[in-house]
Amino acid sequence: MKYKLIVFDFDGTLADTKRSIIETMKFVGNQFGLNNINESKIERLIGLPIETSLKQVLQISDNKINNAVQLYRENYNNIALATIRLFPNVKASLESLFKNNVILTVASNKGKEALIKILKEQNIYHLFLFVGGVEDCINKKPSPEIVNIILDKFSIQPSECLVIGDTIYDIQMGQKAFSDTCAVTYGNNSEKELIQLSPQFIINNFSEILNILEIEATNDDKK
Repeated sequence: MKYKLIVFDFDGTLADTKRSIIETMKFVGNQFGLNNINESKIERLIGLPIETSLKQVLQISDNKINNAVQLYRENYNNIALATIRLFPNVKASLESLFKNNVILTVASNKGKEALIKILKEQNIYHLFLFVGGVEDCINKKPSPEIVNIILDKFSIQPSECLVIGDTIYDIQMGQKAFSDTCAVTYGNNSEKELIQLSPQFIINNFSEILNILEIEATNDDKK
């Protein structure tokens, strides 16, 4: 098996979090007196650090951005947990990878506390040996810093790592770390956008990861 370690993005790759992000950002906007938030613009920015997204969506001054980020993080869990769902075949496929001794990790621009809470809520936290949130690195996606941290932690070569995500920022992150990349088409960026970056793999269903790693699917994976 070529890949010993997988770095997963979370939003749009493991779970459908689009509505949770949109609703939380609209909530923050309302606190600043903004009631006509452009949802399409929010969708296009998913995957970037929340500071960047809030600044571009809300168009607020720099001296207010820290307050906006704090509001977002304080309220995200309450708004998000009821709306987040894993994509089809995610849990069963992760379990198959775990049983085959693949090191599973997450690299997200989410706050670590919120990310861990969601993973526990979805009953998949125990499958990951490392969960990286926004606090774990200085330079955020598409910087390769978090991938490099994970590679060093597990003493894995870039060629033995596969980075999987749904946005161009995820693919750029993996490429800058000199790892192979896999784009999923069911998330926040279109297949047309993703294919322009020439990832090694493009998949339409999460369970196709098992084919890439040449792991036989169980009956549960095939559901």
